Amino acid sequence: MLIIPGSTLVSYRARGLVGYDVALTRSDCQLLEDNPLFSKEQNPHLNELALTFSKKELDEYVSYRVSLVHQKSGTWLIKASKIFWEITQGCVTKTRIDQLRQFVLSEYQSRDSWGKIFYFAKSFLEYLARTHFDHRFKDFSLFIEKPRMRVERKMLTSRIITVQDVSKTLEKILCAPISTDERINFQTLILFLAYSGQRVVTTSRLTVGQFRHALESNPPVLTVEANQDKIRLQHYVPIHNNLIPHLNDLIGDRKDAEIMFNYNGLMRWLQHNPVPLSRITGNLQLKDLRKFMEQKSDEIGFTDSNKNFIMSHGVSSINWTSYKQFLPENVYARYMDCWGSVKIV
Repeated sequence: MLIIPGSTLVSYRARGLVGYDVALTRSDCQLLEDNPLFSKEQNPHLNELALTFSKKELDEYVSYRVSLVHQKSGTWLIKASKIFWEITQGCVTKTRIDQLRQFVLSEYQSRDSWGKIFYFAKSFLEYLARTHFDHRFKDFSLFIEKPRMRVERKMLTSRIITVQDVSKTLEKILCAPISTDERINFQTLILFLAYSGQRVVTTSRLTVGQFRHALESNPPVLTVEANQDKIRLQHYVPIHNNLIPHLNDLIGDRKDAEIMFNYNGLMRWLQHNPVPLSRITGNLQLKDLRKFMEQKSDEIGFTDSNKNFIMSHGVSSINWTSYKQFLPENVYARYMDCWGSVKIV
């Protein structure tokens, strides 16, 4: 950075003005051109530039980022950091950044996977630019972009989940050679996801105490805390009447602090005991039960803001953040008006 006549602060890199949008006089530009700090030899083209960083810097950055996110997201950060180090070996050049991009595009087929690794690479380069006081690290982000492609957009999801699919899963669990505790846990989790449409990751954080308190309330409404929800929205989840006996059996005399559901166990069980879907080719996954709630709600006319609030879905508009508010008794009443007669078992 250089202070030039008129106290105008500018950044001059690669023999071009980049950064602050300022109007320079002819004399200002001449001063910059004459200054040896900004000669072409001191500011090579990105194709010729090589910047270094240490493995320790990368590890410290990853440790900090992992501490801020969910375990699943942290796994991707660690994976991305290993790829970044294996290819760059602590030296950032255009050639190595190009190699990184080509490796990711050839190794992974999913655009989501590309995005996760490229986002990590860009954010780490920005971190290096800040900690080294060298903006040139960030300039290499120019070469880390996902390829543009024309995507055919489907108007509707291809995964159709029916009551029969959910019922078949419950029947298969009932006949499975598993312990009584597992059977109760798995069946109750399936029913809760189907009746509530909650995300699997949100459900995995719910405690016995939350359900116990919900069943003791009138009407029975579960409060999902903001730190348990993917989009950090505290919201209410009505407890369907058909779900109450199953929840009581699962709660028993367990401690309030215990996690309510064994969702990892159920996911493993479904992997080894697949349940074919009736309308499409494929097997039931836990995340499909959220689609079931959405699709069944459309069928029975539960399409208002109460449904979106319960599912913590589609609530990011200004209308939501500035005007809407819900009371648990009203959410429960509207939910039961539509879902009260729905029987899965």
